[in-house]
Amino acid sequence: MKKNTMLILILVTALLTAGCGLFSSGNGQGDPQPGDTIVPPEPEGETVEITLYFANNEYVQTGNENLEKMLTEKRKVTLTNKPLAQTAVEELIKGPRDENMGVVIPSRIKLIDVEVADDIAYVNFASSGMSGGSMEEFFLISSVIMTLTELENVESIQFLVDGKKPETLMGHIYTMDPMDRGDS
Repeated sequence: MKKNTMLILILVTALLTAGCGLFSSGNGQGDPQPGDTIVPPEPEGETVEITLYFANNEYVQTGNENLEKMLTEKRKVTLTNKPLAQTAVEELIKGPRDENMGVVIPSRIKLIDVEVADDIAYVNFASSGMSGGSMEEFFLISSVIMTLTELENVESIQFLVDGKKPETLMGHIYTMDPMDRGDS
């Protein structure tokens, strides 16, 4: 009798479980089918070309004032859910593809965000890692200014550190006021 009771309990459990859809064949509405996309693809957006400014390695190594201090690199980027200005600064952080150009934003420096309002790009960096020599500070500031003022809606840059206007980023260049191409 015990065996029959156990068999009946197992059958009842199996029927109830099947009725709840746990043993579904995958044909129910909303169930994944072969070929269905489970993970959505990368978000699609408009692809634009931007001009990035990086340090000229030859100038950095020689100090030859006859050389251009900054070199340009064209790069295509796909816009998704970030403003173009933020995408441009993130591309600067990735560094140049050309070996004749140098990194202008060291990996120790972290970008919080970039917002544009009234033709001013507010570039907000985290304070951790924000240290360096005068040349490093010059190239960081110049590359951001030159890159972002290439964009239609940006005329000047206000640098921020942890959301506040700093007197200087690394101790060498005054940054309390918005800066434009004439300051780079």
